Amino acid sequence: MSNARDLLDLIRERRSVRQFRNEPISREVLERLVELASWAPSAGNRQDWLFTVVASPARKQEMADAVRRRWDAILAANRDCGLVEDMQRYTAHFADFAAAPVVIVVSARAPDPLHKHLLAEAAAATAGSAASAAMAAQSLMLAAQALGLGSCCMTGALAARDDLGRLIGLGKRDEMVCLIALGYPAEMPSPPRRKPVSEIARFLE
Repeated sequence: MSNARDLLDLIRERRSVRQFRNEPISREVLERLVELASWAPSAGNRQDWLFTVVASPARKQEMADAVRRRWDAILAANRDCGLVEDMQRYTAHFADFAAAPVVIVVSARAPDPLHKHLLAEAAAATAGSAASAAMAAQSLMLAAQALGLGSCCMTGALAARDDLGRLIGLGKRDEMVCLIALGYPAEMPSPPRRKPVSEIARFLE
């Protein structure tokens, strides 16, 4: 990018890509994406995020299977709610990350025990670790777009976060924020409608 307008265009052009070419991503490119993500702002400049990069087809499949099992159990326990069929169509895509060449699990460090003791339910929000990791995830996806890669941020899979954490060896205080499916795009989705500013902003004067 040569100027600020390129950045503004990049923000508008980023899409959630769900179809990828069967083409590997080099370790050099992956490391560059993580390095660029690390320039996101973080609470107290702690940078207490973690990027777990999963390229192994077997590991990705294990993760997807865990997500499907978890959602099958959730839906089975709620058969009487009346919306299960609609939910099945929706949740069927929560494990699609397995088809991407790479999945990056973005995690944040949970508040320490003292923080939790002092602030109770407000501890996570005031610590800011999850917000920091989310900003880093956005930076990573914008960097991916600039480098010709496609990405999709996914959170439905986090219903199985305990199983996923075991599969990728997360520490007890590392809490998942999102999964990013990553690869060279085999599609370029049309831009979805965005709500106008008048619907999403309040200006207090």
